[in-house]
Amino acid sequence: MKAATKRKAKPKIAEAPKVVKRGRKDAQSSRTSRDGLLQTAVELFAKFGFDGVSTGDIAAAAGYSQAIIHYHFGSKDQLWREALTFLMHDLDARFPLDKNELRDLKPSDRLRVIVRRFIALSHYNADLASIMMRETLADSDRLKWLISRHFQKRVDFLDETIKELIQAGEAKDIPSYLVTQNILTTASMMFCLAPMIKLVHGVDVNDKSQGGAISDALLQLFLTGLLKN
Repeated sequence: MKAATKRKAKPKIAEAPKVVKRGRKDAQSSRTSRDGLLQTAVELFAKFGFDGVSTGDIAAAAGYSQAIIHYHFGSKDQLWREALTFLMHDLDARFPLDKNELRDLKPSDRLRVIVRRFIALSHYNADLASIMMRETLADSDRLKWLISRHFQKRVDFLDETIKELIQAGEAKDIPSYLVTQNILTTASMMFCLAPMIKLVHGVDVNDKSQGGAISDALLQLFLTGLLKN
């Protein structure tokens, strides 16, 4: 009897390695941690100033280790600049000032829109005004960067509109920078000083339901002092 011949086993075909998709979740996680750090940085820089808070403080408040600050931003100064850019992009999206959008309005109506939007911006988030005040007192290079990079265009648009009104004879001949700064500082500081105003007057200017009334009152105050009629 012949011995049974053994069948040769078929060679195993190596399975193709499974492709592990990477990147989307990692990138999303990275963006989430980065945005969280930027938002926390804005809040702490507004409350304590640049010198009053450390990168370790910011990382801890956001729920991360200090190493992640260096990973994303490299330095405290760069973190500050990117935090302010993050804030300004958010505010520009929520309260846009587009010259093309407003060009068909007569100057007095354009002024009303600009002032209302700035008051609404300040009421929505007083962090920008607080940071601006701290950097102004320090007369820092960061202030120069913030003005030239993000703020000058808004000021120029308001200033140009006021000059148009003066040249048209509709507004009193007051130096435009005085009017511009009166509007900007009053509207922004009103909300920066909210705790003091509440203690002194018993009024909570941060109450969102009061936003429209505050805007109307400030606008009337500004325009009564500026316009001839």
